[in-house]
Amino acid sequence: MEDHRYQKSFVFHNATENLNSVLTSCLNYIDEKKDVLPVPVTIHPHIKWTITELLLNGTKHAGTAESNLTLKLSAENLVIKKEDSGNPLRLKVNEPSAELVWPLRDSMLGQEFEIYHNGMDSLRVFTESRDTAIFRVIEMEDMEMPQLLGNTSEHFGLMIIAKSSDHFSYLYDRHNKRNIFSVTFDYTE
Repeated sequence: MEDHRYQKSFVFHNATENLNSVLTSCLNYIDEKKDVLPVPVTIHPHIKWTITELLLNGTKHAGTAESNLTLKLSAENLVIKKEDSGNPLRLKVNEPSAELVWPLRDSMLGQEFEIYHNGMDSLRVFTESRDTAIFRVIEMEDMEMPQLLGNTSEHFGLMIIAKSSDHFSYLYDRHNKRNIFSVTFDYTE
């Protein structure tokens, strides 16, 4: 059974002016629990970047008035979930040039697509099922510095989350028409 003692939810009204107060509340909650479940200080900046990007994406793409952000702390990890009832995830992929829209068509399942690269890293999405996506970053063998300087796209925030965390996924809950982004930070060896 899951321990809910170290779980807290925050409502984010999808507007950039509300971001700082929710971010501060989330970070304060983690700090309040440091005596019971210490989250390593070395990953605090990663957590801050992740929460910021999740909430900013909500302001840009959700199409709803609010999102729910939940932090779940345990001795092994921190899981951050952002949920909303807005527009399903849409991603433009590089090769072949296409757009992925959740829930996915069967022809898009079980594949990995590059959705962004910055000259050093490639952000990829694996289409695990009609409703899920798993994001990961692959280091590119040959750096393309001009690309790094000129190719900052809409998906740069997803790259930040994927690089900062140990696991980053998306689920479209068709039954409840909910988008669920889940980010995990593991801190046990």
